[in-house]
Amino acid sequence: FCCAYLIFITENLSDYMRSMKLIHWLLILLPPICFMTLLRHLGSLAMTSLMAQCSNLLAFAVVFWFDFEHFEHVEIHPKKMSIVGLPFFICIAIYCYEGAGMILSLESSLAKEVRKQFKTYFIFTMFIVTFLYISFGSAGYLSFGPQTDEIITLNLPKGDSLDFAVIVKSLLCLALFFTYPVMMFPVMKILEGYLMSNPEKHIWRGNALRVIMVLITGMVVMVIPNFATLMALVGATCCTMLAFVLPGLFHMTIFKGSLTIYEVIIDWTLMFIGIVGAPEGTLLIKSKIDAVQKIV
Repeated sequence: FCCAYLIFITENLSDYMRSMKLIHWLLILLPPICFMTLLRHLGSLAMTSLMAQCSNLLAFAVVFWFDFEHFEHVEIHPKKMSIVGLPFFICIAIYCYEGAGMILSLESSLAKEVRKQFKTYFIFTMFIVTFLYISFGSAGYLSFGPQTDEIITLNLPKGDSLDFAVIVKSLLCLALFFTYPVMMFPVMKILEGYLMSNPEKHIWRGNALRVIMVLITGMVVMVIPNFATLMALVGATCCTMLAFVLPGLFHMTIFKGSLTIYEVIIDWTLMFIGIVGAPEGTLLIKSKIDAVQKIV
């Protein structure tokens, strides 16, 4: 997820400053990101998270406005649908929904008096997110058709002076920049728990580990600089395991002996989909990466 954030930011920035290479943008972005990942409590990231969400809302509104304004300029709206890209789409869809690693961290960060209401808020939020995913993607494709870019902001018109396109790209880049440390938070908690006996007494070791993880994400971006390909690759591998295999396995292990046949069938079905889909999706993405490298 953090790698995808970096790719999104660098590609949008490079769209306006083509003289700057990827490595240059990473050298600019990674130091402040390293500093933010040193924060060890989600409460410390509350303000940056709020700024990120406000930036997202403003950016979404502007992108929707551009989409609706551009409808009249599209002479032909394609009506044909091909299933060739369906596996690629499924991989990206799994990636988009796989924020499961943040759920427990968010719940534990709530005050005890409102923690019981977390499930209600979570379900309501998922409905809103699903609606935004569907409407955002549909409006973008109906507006730009086959010319729709993997990153929709790259389809926005570029003017000679400051315009809404510049503003929306800046807002989205700012939002992802501040979201990066939030997404890295549970990863660092898990790694520190495994690698250190007492993380609170070894602060400098924890700091070094956090900086190393940020640098690793930068290295991954250097290897796979394509936004959609990286999303699909992560969705086909890690997210498929998190969304299908592990939930079914954990459910059967924890409630062993008390599950109905119907529940067992559901768990095995989920695990089967994940076990079969992960290698198939990975091979598909690998073939796309190889094809791009041959062209380059």
